[in-house]
Amino acid sequence: MSALSTLVGTAKRARRRVPGKQLTAVAQEAMPAKPDKGVRINGPYPEKGKWRIYLIDDSGRKAFLYASRDEAEQMKAKLTAKAQLLVERTVGECIDAHLDYSLRVRGALRSTADSVRFHLNTLLPRDVPVAALTTDRAAQLYADFSQRRHHRTGKPLSVATHHYVLLLAKGWGRWLVKTGATTANPFAAVEPVGKPKAGKPQLTRDEAQRLSQLAVECAASGDIHAVGVLLMLHMGLRQGEVGARIARDVDHDGQVLIIPFGKTASARRRLKVPQWLQPFLRRLLADKSSSDLLFPSECQRVHHRQFWWNKVQQLCDVAAVPRVCPHSLRGLHATLAIEEGASGEAVARALGHTSFDMTAKHYAQADSVENARVDRASQRLAPPPAQPPGDRIPQLLAQLTPEERQALRELL
Repeated sequence: MSALSTLVGTAKRARRRVPGKQLTAVAQEAMPAKPDKGVRINGPYPEKGKWRIYLIDDSGRKAFLYASRDEAEQMKAKLTAKAQLLVERTVGECIDAHLDYSLRVRGALRSTADSVRFHLNTLLPRDVPVAALTTDRAAQLYADFSQRRHHRTGKPLSVATHHYVLLLAKGWGRWLVKTGATTANPFAAVEPVGKPKAGKPQLTRDEAQRLSQLAVECAASGDIHAVGVLLMLHMGLRQGEVGARIARDVDHDGQVLIIPFGKTASARRRLKVPQWLQPFLRRLLADKSSSDLLFPSECQRVHHRQFWWNKVQQLCDVAAVPRVCPHSLRGLHATLAIEEGASGEAVARALGHTSFDMTAKHYAQADSVENARVDRASQRLAPPPAQPPGDRIPQLLAQLTPEERQALRELL
């Protein structure tokens, strides 16, 4: 996509607004795209009583015919101004404008907007004119990004990571088209590379019990953040949902935990707290106002996500179980709930998912889901259990006539 194609779209839309006018296009020359040199608008030139202007850059040429010289001059001035704007408006400015729109209009969280800005800045060159971002260049940027290494760990980026960044870039490209900054999404045709892993490694039931027992002991000794780990493991909360909880979210004397907002509309929910966990939540409310965080950092702010990773892995080391991440505890909760007979819809609602498909794909282990389905099918097809002799007495008594029941009472 070049600046020429953007201006052509502008000219076409303007001409469509004038009844009875048609465009006569000149064959476009096939040349390598070098939009950095800008667009030239030549003319107007007289032609058989009408006036023609040409839009030219290194990717080709387009011509438009107008009925009068004044009309052609007005369009030339409009296209010249827009061409200058396209050359001057950079990718970085468009990223910032997109995120400002997300905050003001879409109601995005500031933390979400900052995260999107970080990822787009790692993929896209901020100082390049947005008109220079062709489809080929977008594909090359993604290909190079998918080969990078993580800035902290030095390991290659996971497939899920660069797929996610490409998804953000596609959304940004759609916004460019919507606002008229471009006529086509430069990332629309870019295909994701590789197959992401579904789900995360999970602890076994015995390992989870050891981790839970240790977290309970730590919570009983005053470690408030161990309570947060218990909420992830036993209630399936996201680490962000744990960190953002305030005192007001603990309702009904610790029996209910309210999640008033989240990633999606389905994330808003009221969760029943296990009875043994309720005293730990009530203890967190001591000396807190309704707006105070349950798990504040030292500066009384929400903990960074890395804090909860470190906390979970610290407990894993002490409990002598494999290291897992907070999201893995959420998946383990789904797996164990399904194995204990909870319906898929109930588990999905508890996790804040729209449907069980998401839960089954990324959280609950596939074997657990399949075993639960087999168990339900087997229970439906199994013969009715044999009744013990004592259970048949009411049925036999119901078959007696009133005279026979009276005779039986006299015998007893």
